[in-house]
Amino acid sequence: MFMSYIYAFLKEFFYLTWMVLPYFLGGAAFGAALDVFVKPEFALKHLRGGWLSMAKASILGMIMPGCSCATMPMAAGLRRKGADLGTVTSFLLASPLASPQTLILTFAVLGWKFAAARALAAFFGGLMIGSVFLWLERSKPGFLDIPSPAMEKKYCSGSGCSGGDEDEGPKKFWPVFIDILTDLAKYFMLGMAIASMLTVLIPPGAIARYIGSSGPLAYISAVLVGVPLYVCEGEEIPLTLSLMKLGLGHGPAFAFLLGSVGTCIPTMIMSQKLIGRRGLLVYAIWWVAFAFTAGLLFGLF
Repeated sequence: MFMSYIYAFLKEFFYLTWMVLPYFLGGAAFGAALDVFVKPEFALKHLRGGWLSMAKASILGMIMPGCSCATMPMAAGLRRKGADLGTVTSFLLASPLASPQTLILTFAVLGWKFAAARALAAFFGGLMIGSVFLWLERSKPGFLDIPSPAMEKKYCSGSGCSGGDEDEGPKKFWPVFIDILTDLAKYFMLGMAIASMLTVLIPPGAIARYIGSSGPLAYISAVLVGVPLYVCEGEEIPLTLSLMKLGLGHGPAFAFLLGSVGTCIPTMIMSQKLIGRRGLLVYAIWWVAFAFTAGLLFGLF
């Protein structure tokens, strides 16, 4: 019995990995090219404030490779250069939700509808959360306990978390490509392993039987599990696929996808340094509502 589980796990794991590997390599190459040729100076020059700035920040966040930890120094740089909170929060939201790598992988594993909906959610979600903070900053300045813009240049340590101003020399494609593979591969393979394990251990139809495939409990469970969960970039895609194989509907699965990668407890702790404690509460409440609503809308299509 034990050996049959091992065999089933390995079969599922290698099937998923072989299916996605070309897209994974292609996405990493595209992300590396963007990271080399799209310079941070663009953001510091063009992202000052207002609606157009928030739209640019959302798009920039979507095309700049990196998790929320890696983009935190750049968001801090925007704030130091005078960008309003709307622009900063638009960038912070859109960046982990979509990147070249994850959009390509989402298309490969979950299909074009998930990939297109993920891109739209990143862009319009960035605009919406940015508008909330822009209104709070301009209309209720006393509500947000915003820290001083003169803050640290680095918010996290480790790979991919250094500030853009401290980079030495021009970036080159192959070192950046290797860095992206190194950063993403271990988490993506872990996601593949967890997804394969769930598929093997949980009986088919168990999720649909106990929480429903697309009922209210399914949406609530997907959001409450996904939002505080710490999922690294790329890991959420095979997890979402495994949940769908086990009977979770497309709407709740999309809610889980957004919630799990869009924010998590470490991200929210780091965000507090930029948006303050009350701003963090607004951000967290808004994220739960956004993931839930986006899942409902996606489920309709």
